[in-house]
Amino acid sequence: MRPPSAPRYDRIVSLISVVLLGLAVIFLIDSNPNILQLRLGADLPVITVSWLLIGSLVIIASAGADLLARSHPAMQHRQLPVINLGFVALELAPGFWILPSFTIISSFAFFRLFSGQLQGVAFALAIVAAGGLLLAVLVCQHYALDREAQVSQPAQLALQAMAYLLAFGCFSAVYYARLRTLYSAALIGASGTLLAYALLTWASRRNMALLALLVGLILAEATWALNYWALSFLLGGTLLLVLFYVITGLLQHQAAGRLQRRLLIEYGLLGSAMLVAVAWIAFQS
Repeated sequence: MRPPSAPRYDRIVSLISVVLLGLAVIFLIDSNPNILQLRLGADLPVITVSWLLIGSLVIIASAGADLLARSHPAMQHRQLPVINLGFVALELAPGFWILPSFTIISSFAFFRLFSGQLQGVAFALAIVAAGGLLLAVLVCQHYALDREAQVSQPAQLALQAMAYLLAFGCFSAVYYARLRTLYSAALIGASGTLLAYALLTWASRRNMALLALLVGLILAEATWALNYWALSFLLGGTLLLVLFYVITGLLQHQAAGRLQRRLLIEYGLLGSAMLVAVAWIAFQS
């Protein structure tokens, strides 16, 4: 077995440093009670300048992850989407943008919920979580491209685990906001679609974009139903995570040709057991 190629840690550390510095600035701005807010309408969610800055960090992280992914030798043999601008054609690797982006979005959105109780500690936890997850995602995405199954499979499993963790943080944050169903379902549906696409990227299916969209639509419909149920944001996020896990797990097994009746029963029992457990906790509280 040949040794796997090492990631470009110099580029990874530089990218993470920029992101963490940007997050620190955003948290300083966010702690100001007079922070600039953008109101698009009476019933639309309020957009603060912090979220606009988070968007800029997402673009930086996506661009860095794209460059790191396309520098891997294995990417030379992959057919990537191409944007033709007339004077130049750009190859992009959008499947490698999603998890790095969500390390920033989910960390900021989730730990921001505890800023009232934990104050500065919540911001410190968000920075640590974002930095640690971004490092882990970028390194695992590199090793997941390796041709040796002994190297690529553990890396892909680690990416799956981090995707579920990021999904929980994002789902919980949206559920906490108690937005109108139109907005909360759209946000959770879009997040679920993107994260499902990131997971299905390794399945190499032509219709994986449609499958990811299907996952998002199911999560959006589930959000509509959950909005009529008085759950805490942690329980609501857990229920959405279980649904996301079951659907994406079945799609991954189906793409790999391993979907059998036994797996359908296992996932069905797991989903039912988690639903019963969350319902019991909700009624006890």
